[in-house]
Amino acid sequence: MEKKGLVSIIVSSYNHEKYINECLDSIKSQTYPYIELILADDFSPDDSVSVYENWLKKNSYSAKTNFQKKNTGLSTMLNNCMNLVEGEYIKIIAADDFLHPEAIEKCVAELERLGNGFGMVFTDTYGVDENSNSIPDIADYNSLGNIDKDLFRKQLIKSNRIAALTVLMRKKALVDTGEYKSDFLVEDYFRWLKISALYYIAYIPQKLAYYRIHDNNLSSAKKERIEMETLILQMMFDKNGDIKDKINGITQKHYISGEKLPLQYLKAYKNYPFKIKRLYTAIHYKLPVPLFKLLNKII
Repeated sequence: MEKKGLVSIIVSSYNHEKYINECLDSIKSQTYPYIELILADDFSPDDSVSVYENWLKKNSYSAKTNFQKKNTGLSTMLNNCMNLVEGEYIKIIAADDFLHPEAIEKCVAELERLGNGFGMVFTDTYGVDENSNSIPDIADYNSLGNIDKDLFRKQLIKSNRIAALTVLMRKKALVDTGEYKSDFLVEDYFRWLKISALYYIAYIPQKLAYYRIHDNNLSSAKKERIEMETLILQMMFDKNGDIKDKINGITQKHYISGEKLPLQYLKAYKNYPFKIKRLYTAIHYKLPVPLFKLLNKII
């Protein structure tokens, strides 16, 4: 049963034992009083679960827990957590990040001020290193988010402009956009695009979270996959051809250079209403590049 005004905070961890206490301390220090804490761990080989349990005991703080008995991946773990959620609002934060004391209060106030037409809100964020020292800003979120709500919808399709740790969602918006799926590493971006198709997204131009950059960064292979998945999602949600030049340019560049495009990308390009049809035909039938260039001159 959803409880009005309650914020369910899901803290997710995988090998985050070093950072968990700081994350949980920041939640305990929130000025907003109505918080349901849900702790999740994806079968970490380190002592993350013990750190969680010791913190709860030391702070006499209650929480629901979802400690996976095997490694399932973030999407499955979050779906299991959703069965525990009772709040009207939901925040999901990785255990290596942490929050400003007023983060929840200000985000709830903004969504309540704007009304049900807005499904989520995000904020600016600090960047910190593994020792919680400040680092240069990771992005200029004020220029990315502090724009007209309809223009933001268009801009979101062009690039992901939202730091996940800063987001507060209405539970209804999350339910309306379906379960988390493991198809994409960029599930966050997929979620924002789905919510943006049904609701407006608000932005608070204040640094209300701390995003940690540390040694457990993505591998180059994962970065390449994320870049490719981002393009796939952009094709799925581009209804007005706002990024057709970008998509067609990238697709043609890969084809001409002989780089193999993933099957998932090719399927998305096949269904992309603004594709260059002769380019897709050339890729589909594996035409030699010289023949494609000749066709371009003739057609």
